[in-house]
Amino acid sequence: MSSHELLSEIQKLPVVEQRHLLRTLAESLGDQAQQPISEDEVHRVLFEKGIIGNIPDSSAYTDEDEDFEAIEVIGKPLSETIIKERQRRGRLLSR
Repeated sequence: MSSHELLSEIQKLPVVEQRHLLRTLAESLGDQAQQPISEDEVHRVLFEKGIIGNIPDSSAYTDEDEDFEAIEVIGKPLSETIIKERQRRGRLLSR
């Protein structure tokens, strides 16, 4: 049974049984449940689930990435501009 199928079956259980299962798993995992996973492990899981198409090359990461500073822009937020532009295009296409 895949993890997706297992999760689907667990979601069918009554809430009381789901909570019992959660407590049992937490006790059985002990300290393992509290250990953070690495960024590489996150990428591997995302890749295996098909969420990302490739695993980023961690050697391409540089210290310059840490020095990133956002540029302050005067005017409306870019997200607002994009939303309005998409709405405008949608109206044009529906004519």
